[in-house]
Amino acid sequence: MTAAPAHNFVKKSSEVRAFRGLRYNQDLVPDISLVVAPPYDIINPERQLYFHDKHPQNAIRLDFGLSLPEDDEENNRYTRAAALLKEWLQAEILTPEPKPSIYCLREEYVSENGVTATRDGFIAMVRLTDFSEGRVLPHEETAPGPKKDRLKLMESTEANLSPIFCIYSDPDGTVSETLKPAYGETPVVQLVDEADTRHSLWVVSNDDACAAISQAFAERTLYIADGHHRYETALAYRDARRAKDGPGADQPYDYMMIYLSSMEEAGRSIFPIHRFVSGLSAETMESLPSSMEEHFEIVEVPGNGEDRRLRMISMLAEQPSGHNSFGMYLPARDSYQILTAHESRPVISTEKSARSAAYRSLDVAVLDKVILAGILGIAPEGPNAKAKVRFVERTDKALEDISQPGFQVAFFVNPTTIEEIRAVSEAGEKMPQKSTYFYPKPLTGMVFRSYLY
Repeated sequence: MTAAPAHNFVKKSSEVRAFRGLRYNQDLVPDISLVVAPPYDIINPERQLYFHDKHPQNAIRLDFGLSLPEDDEENNRYTRAAALLKEWLQAEILTPEPKPSIYCLREEYVSENGVTATRDGFIAMVRLTDFSEGRVLPHEETAPGPKKDRLKLMESTEANLSPIFCIYSDPDGTVSETLKPAYGETPVVQLVDEADTRHSLWVVSNDDACAAISQAFAERTLYIADGHHRYETALAYRDARRAKDGPGADQPYDYMMIYLSSMEEAGRSIFPIHRFVSGLSAETMESLPSSMEEHFEIVEVPGNGEDRRLRMISMLAEQPSGHNSFGMYLPARDSYQILTAHESRPVISTEKSARSAAYRSLDVAVLDKVILAGILGIAPEGPNAKAKVRFVERTDKALEDISQPGFQVAFFVNPTTIEEIRAVSEAGEKMPQKSTYFYPKPLTGMVFRSYLY
């Protein structure tokens, strides 16, 4: 096989505009911390119930309402969300901004190394464009289920209820300098969420500042960090409405509410996603050391006790960047190891994959293809096709889960970098699933966007 050629996109502008957002009326809802929620796609059923019960006006009732046994085509969580949005607008629980604005956000959070970090960004309205145009580029694969769910919600509410997350390059600080004065003002909303992240919101309504932001994106490409399903859903909804309405002037569905943060800001907030594997045969586990040695140099993490966990993570971070490296834990042997590929990147050859060099160099690609599919046989026709791979976001959570039974081997990875995301996206490709975890997630409920305004 030959390597797939990179896409030579014609550079076009990403149209970024101010909009009249909907925000909670703090005269009626003074404590905004009670009504915000994480994005729907990281909320499990227990947390869904929790946020539903937390406050009668919690944003989850719009974005991720409960399904009921008696639901049908006319009465379901999507129609209830639409009715609730209308009710909240009429009761002025939600009120539209007096004029088009840009919404600056600052998130202060604890990073993977335990240090308090800050990420600045802003919410604006962005024109939807097909990926083939090269203005907005994806980096992850999507599944049909979530898109079907989000489409029904969009059709019912005619609104963007939570922002997707895009990153952009701002090496000279043009965008950050334009928005810098806003951060000197008192935020209109400030809250601490349940993960102890502090969220602050400023509203920028100045016409000149909003116009300057629009102009600053005249030659910038946007890369989707989180929200691929919602972006593709918005494209599908736009196309369906265009087919129904016919050609004409710009419509609200031609745009989407997006949280934007520069690569320089967002790069610090990419956390790794580790893999815990169970269901492997005894033969596979017995031959695992010798199978690994064919591809990797193996170094045992020294020491005793739980301190080896942290030592494994620090040793993994210090491995040479020119080689793919992983941490591996074998609970049956209580063994912590560092695996470093014998060959330099890209380990995956063009004979084995038609992907670009950028893709074939990824740690997660090597982990998926060489280790999970190749060595462990976790593939449709492999000897361990029914084995289970659990994805564990954040290193602190993974290190806690090491002490829990139920898995045979755990693999730890270094975070995917901004440069890798950009390279794979610009090659017109998408990374393996669960390659990136941007943290913190933009909250649902700080700002909404209705097509009515």
